[in-house]
Amino acid sequence: MLLTNHTLTGVALGLAIDNPAVLAPTAVASHLVLDAVPHFGYDPIKGKLEAPLFKVFGVLDFTASSIVTLAACLAWPHRALNILIGVIGADLPDLTYIPVVLFTRARIERWFPFYRPMLTFLTRIQWYEKPSGLITEVVWASLMLWLLQGRL
Repeated sequence: MLLTNHTLTGVALGLAIDNPAVLAPTAVASHLVLDAVPHFGYDPIKGKLEAPLFKVFGVLDFTASSIVTLAACLAWPHRALNILIGVIGADLPDLTYIPVVLFTRARIERWFPFYRPMLTFLTRIQWYEKPSGLITEVVWASLMLWLLQGRL
């Protein structure tokens, strides 16, 4: 799932859940559930995260996610802390791929022995990442935007 969709979900959860102790694990769980749904994506284990097109797409998605987060915090300043907790929780599993892009996998695994099993788990739950999964992405983004629009 695109990071922007996880962010939209985190915003919605941040607006709906008052207790941060409930919000944080719920947001992380939402990420895992969304990644288990067929979606658009790129297989980080089989593919090359270093590919220039992947990096450009990732930067654009991260930028959109950051803009959504900022806009939500400005639209609902009284809920900004919960929004940030929801967004960080909902985005956290994808943010664990950043070291793979920045460093060699061997170096990361030397520093953090749990890293490979974690990436393997995160990749296995994403059983369907294809271009046709973009339909799911658009439907989910539309649903989240519709829900958020009702909160204004």
